[in-house]
Amino acid sequence: MVSLQDRLGDDIENVEMEEIDDHGEGEGQEDRLLPGQDGDLEGAGDQEYKVEFHLRTIWVVLGSILAAGLVYAALVAFTKTFIVKDHLLEESVEMKGVGGFRRPASDYILDPTWDFDAPNKIRHYKWTVTDIVANPDGVFRPMLTINGLFPGPMIECNDGDNIVIDVDNQSVNATAIHFHGLFQNGTNWMDGTIGVTQCPIAPRKKFQYKFTVTGQSGTYYYHSHQAVTASDGLYGPLVIHDRREKDMQRMVEFEYASDRVVMLQDYYHDLSSGLLKSTLEPGSESSPIPDGALINGLNCQDCSQLPTRLCDNSTCASPELDLTSNANHRLRIINVGAFAWFQVSVDEHQFAITEVDGTEILPSYDTRLMISPAQRYSIVVTTNQTKADSFWFRARLATHCFNEPQLAVPGTEEVKAAIYYTPMGPRRDTTVVRSQPTPRDWSPGMEVECRDMNTTVYTPSHYMPAPAVADHSYYLRSNLEIGDWRLERGFFNTSTFRPNLQQPSLHRTVDGLSSGNETFTATSKVDGVNSVAYDLKNEFSIQHTGIKVVDVVVQNYDEGNHPMHLHGHKFWVLGQGHGMFPGYESLNLLPEGKGVAEGHEDILDSVIRRDVATAEGFGWLVLRFIADNSGVWNFHCHMAWHSEAGLSLNFLSRVDEIAKWEIPEANRQLCASSVEELEKGSTPKDSQWFGFGIGD
Repeated sequence: MVSLQDRLGDDIENVEMEEIDDHGEGEGQEDRLLPGQDGDLEGAGDQEYKVEFHLRTIWVVLGSILAAGLVYAALVAFTKTFIVKDHLLEESVEMKGVGGFRRPASDYILDPTWDFDAPNKIRHYKWTVTDIVANPDGVFRPMLTINGLFPGPMIECNDGDNIVIDVDNQSVNATAIHFHGLFQNGTNWMDGTIGVTQCPIAPRKKFQYKFTVTGQSGTYYYHSHQAVTASDGLYGPLVIHDRREKDMQRMVEFEYASDRVVMLQDYYHDLSSGLLKSTLEPGSESSPIPDGALINGLNCQDCSQLPTRLCDNSTCASPELDLTSNANHRLRIINVGAFAWFQVSVDEHQFAITEVDGTEILPSYDTRLMISPAQRYSIVVTTNQTKADSFWFRARLATHCFNEPQLAVPGTEEVKAAIYYTPMGPRRDTTVVRSQPTPRDWSPGMEVECRDMNTTVYTPSHYMPAPAVADHSYYLRSNLEIGDWRLERGFFNTSTFRPNLQQPSLHRTVDGLSSGNETFTATSKVDGVNSVAYDLKNEFSIQHTGIKVVDVVVQNYDEGNHPMHLHGHKFWVLGQGHGMFPGYESLNLLPEGKGVAEGHEDILDSVIRRDVATAEGFGWLVLRFIADNSGVWNFHCHMAWHSEAGLSLNFLSRVDEIAKWEIPEANRQLCASSVEELEKGSTPKDSQWFGFGIGD
């Protein structure tokens, strides 16, 4: 007989339980972000759980009541037996009606009446991070949510707006929120990078993120930066509007009737904490394979194929996109996943790519889109087909890039959203059941290599040429290597990163410089690798004073690809390819990036800028950025299992300015929590397998 423990997965045992203070969820967000929120969670002793069901139409209520009752009873038994039994707690499980934990699809449609010319304002949000048990694709599992809903709410703002987010961490684990792709100019301590710019927000603690969005626009997102907990549900979209946005639409003849976010997630049925532990344990040489995928948190698994899981797909929903006929529609696609690439297509529709990681480009037409973790692309789909009025939007996991390409359940590698053409006028009758689209996929099929789209054919809408001369060029050897005690870890050169959760790099840097600590002051004016103030073995740090132009050459010695992300900056992608880096001459540049080859003076005029670019398997990548944004900025692979294995380093920009800073008291207070509290949910130390200080 299969136990509930087995059906929910072994990793449930890894959830840490601590006492919850007797207070409520906190205030709700703006109405637009939380429509239909109708109650607070009840106290559940050490742990608060919501088990929520929703029924798509009233006519299935009677047919589902028995199944719902059985699942409800099973979850109550599970919670009593495996969640609260060993902690002598009271149990409380809440069962809600229509809506449940699922965020309404309308929350990811941008405001059609948005005022692009509005005076800059403060946009204030109140978020309570909670643990729930939920079944986004039918399979029940513990999850992290913001205000009890999954996925997280959308932040929509104008360039120049001030963002204030009050985070109340009622989760059992520590957390932090990183705003991916945002410059955080002047607010480096709000970057949300644990061990680099801040200490974690311990359980039952609060913290306020406060920053100004300046000098950027486009599609971004936020996610937890504690281990791989973003994979457990703590993420959401962030869209910044340019005041010239409507003018730019008209300039390229692409005014669109609707604008929405489409988040793609590789989805795991087990907690990230257990998966990460098994990934990093001795003898492991591969990352965990996802169990499927979600679009905006939605999909439906076939429960009959999952006999060892507690599954109820009567309450799940497949995503749908209602698009008015004969119009242009912008889809802001974000890969919020931990590991997998997606290939995106729309049956019988060519689309125009118009944005790459927040950089607007002139329309570039394609029928396929390959998108790595953390990348964002906007595509514009024109609803002008006449053969049918419904089509599939397809997002397919690039399984050929996995060490084990076969998913546990065949057929789950593709998640689809039904696109329905709708007429202008009144909203459709939602009680009418619509037939699914007839499959008409493009040919040829799946790409066989996980590498970036060919951005050399893209032309930015606004030219920002890369500087012709680099002040410094750094060669980084990236690899996943097996070392002592059969541990596979990520390395840049000879360094594998280990964050200090109670003394972040930024805090130690500011304190060392301001106190006159000779270890820091003696090297403060040096450009390059600082192995004096920072431990080169576990905290690879490259620093610069003043404003410098920096090149980074990443040579990938691993058979897998590594999408590289730099916090606080956008970089120009000077080149990328397979094999060994052929040298700057192959890019029509002088050695070490010290200029442009004769006759190629315009070679850098239209190079694309973005914040995630990939070094393909056994390939190379050359990036150029201006180190003008003061702070300590993480540079890492955005495959979460790789970054947590250590494939990460720090760039310190404008050390001369950092020396003048003071860390806000609220940030220092986060570090006052005990190490035991800060480490909850963090990446396990190497020493846990051996009992002594490897990697501590």
